[in-house]
Amino acid sequence: MRLARLVGSLVLVAVAAAGCGCGGDEASSTATGGGTPDEAGDAADTLTLQGTVRLADGAELPSYPRNPMVPPPNRPELPEGCAPAQRGDAQPVVLGEGRGLEGVLVALHDFSTSPPHEPEVHEMAIRNCRLEPRLVVATRGDRLRITNETDYPFLPDLGSGLMQAILHERSQEIELGQGGVRSLQCGFAAPCGRAEIVTLYHPLHAVTEEGGRFAIEGVPTGEEVRVSAWHPLFQEASATLVPGDEGSLELVLEPAPAAEATDGEGDGGEGDGEGPAEDDPSQIF
Repeated sequence: MRLARLVGSLVLVAVAAAGCGCGGDEASSTATGGGTPDEAGDAADTLTLQGTVRLADGAELPSYPRNPMVPPPNRPELPEGCAPAQRGDAQPVVLGEGRGLEGVLVALHDFSTSPPHEPEVHEMAIRNCRLEPRLVVATRGDRLRITNETDYPFLPDLGSGLMQAILHERSQEIELGQGGVRSLQCGFAAPCGRAEIVTLYHPLHAVTEEGGRFAIEGVPTGEEVRVSAWHPLFQEASATLVPGDEGSLELVLEPAPAAEATDGEGDGGEGDGEGPAEDDPSQIF
């Protein structure tokens, strides 16, 4: 499957500590200094990269082929008290002011040294029968904690690491010890929407916030690196950051062709034609 090949390509990235891939739209870049001459160590050799990811002019916000809140045949309906399936449930990326895209991965690659990273816990909730947030980007060795805030025993399925019922106001944790892209959904019982879990081999990444804005700290200076924006529903876009660059980095995303939005592995076991659209996996990470 396409998603399985994508996960395999991430394993190769571990050797080079690479980030998100290449081959997208060219754009100007920006860097805001993150250290001072008085700071010791690597602080003076890094900066904070800031920018925006937006939807291409004339393009419409894409959706998953099937609404993840609509139960497949022979599956329970949504618990009483939860909002029924809505159009937004199939549109995990939010379109904001200036066509900015909230909920997109931005990552660096082609740098020589990966900065240190202290493992962290990424919080996710099942709220109103829906997984929040819709995209989690972690560094290998981090953990994902899922807390059920809905009075119903959901069974989150991350493919091969989490498939136990989470009772109301209870949590489960899973270690993200392997790089890759996986879709988290709830199996067997009622649906809980869909979230993408991306695990990278380095910490130079961010998820865009309101208006498509992002900031990545600890970006190495003095070398050419590439910056990429990616989400399963979009074609990847990238730009090159060279020493001395100033200005504002803007990455523009086009929706992925509808034919590419087919099912992949790690989709919660549905096998119903819903899944992320990917480019050639060797060109993504």
